[in-house]
Amino acid sequence: MKNFDGSSSLMASIWLVVLVVPAVVLVALEGATVRTVGGIALLALFSGVYAVAFGMIDQWPHTLTMPRRYLFWFGLLALVAVATAVVIGSLAAFLVPFFVAMLAFPLPLTVSLPAMTALVLGSTGLIYLTEPDAMPGALGGTLVSPLMVYAVALVTRRYEEKAHLEHELAIARERESIAVDVHDLLGHSLTVVTLKSELAGRLVDTDPAAAKNELEQITRLSRTALAEVRSTVTRMRSPDLAGEVEAARRALTTAGIEAVLSQEVSVAGVNAHLYSWVVREGVTNVVRHSRARRCEVTMTADRVEVIDDGVGCDGAWGNGLTGLGRRVGDAGGTLTVTVGPGGQGTRLSVSMTGGPR
Repeated sequence: MKNFDGSSSLMASIWLVVLVVPAVVLVALEGATVRTVGGIALLALFSGVYAVAFGMIDQWPHTLTMPRRYLFWFGLLALVAVATAVVIGSLAAFLVPFFVAMLAFPLPLTVSLPAMTALVLGSTGLIYLTEPDAMPGALGGTLVSPLMVYAVALVTRRYEEKAHLEHELAIARERESIAVDVHDLLGHSLTVVTLKSELAGRLVDTDPAAAKNELEQITRLSRTALAEVRSTVTRMRSPDLAGEVEAARRALTTAGIEAVLSQEVSVAGVNAHLYSWVVREGVTNVVRHSRARRCEVTMTADRVEVIDDGVGCDGAWGNGLTGLGRRVGDAGGTLTVTVGPGGQGTRLSVSMTGGPR
């Protein structure tokens, strides 16, 4: 089925194994009777409708709104449950927790709590009036199990809300960081471009050579600023190794830095996602800080390196490298940053074999 959500259906179906209990009890009490066969058939039908309902409720029937789709499936399940209760009597108490699940998981607390209370009280009262001898055993199905299901639903909902909030906060922090970076980059660069363009305008008649030099500096500054902005905005995407390598090539080329990048990204294997972060952060630092002429990115199955020939790293790790270090450590790798002879050039290396080369 095109719109069938198999994962939701599977998760809901796991608990249907509970319905084996009333089927076994029915066989033990009645033997091979018409009531037994009919009861087991109706329990199986209830299981099927319940599983399908969780897989289809978000999409089908297409012509109905979401509230009406919910009522459609809840009503259909209720009809099967009523027919089952007519046949197997108080053993239908085992069906009550499944209705509580249909109330508790998709509906807000203000709706599900009173509905669950009415369902529990109503089913308990009905069994008490029709089969008083079945009490208090039926309370396991009409009271204890529903309360447990509802508690699980509340905990699950709270966990999902917390995870969603943390995700939103992470996105907000990332956007704020990017906004600050772009502001700082453009604010400084555009100020310098403005000053140099004004100076070039004054020199163009009196000292054409100096004016040309200022214009060349404006060109280089503009290209560097563009590369920095591209590198910063790239952080908004979830990294993909092939995409990161291509983005790195564009950023380096725009900044006037020779890009020597690995073409075969498949060698990264299971480390591809981590390598994406390494390439992103490493090339961003080269573009921003190194004043390099050449940058090389190499990778194997257990190592990725970003090497430049610019001014060496001063040893202080900013937020980017610190965050990358944590990410690499969590993945079981080691991040090292070394400076070349004479303080020239920087090698950012991530090893997945437990230590530096």
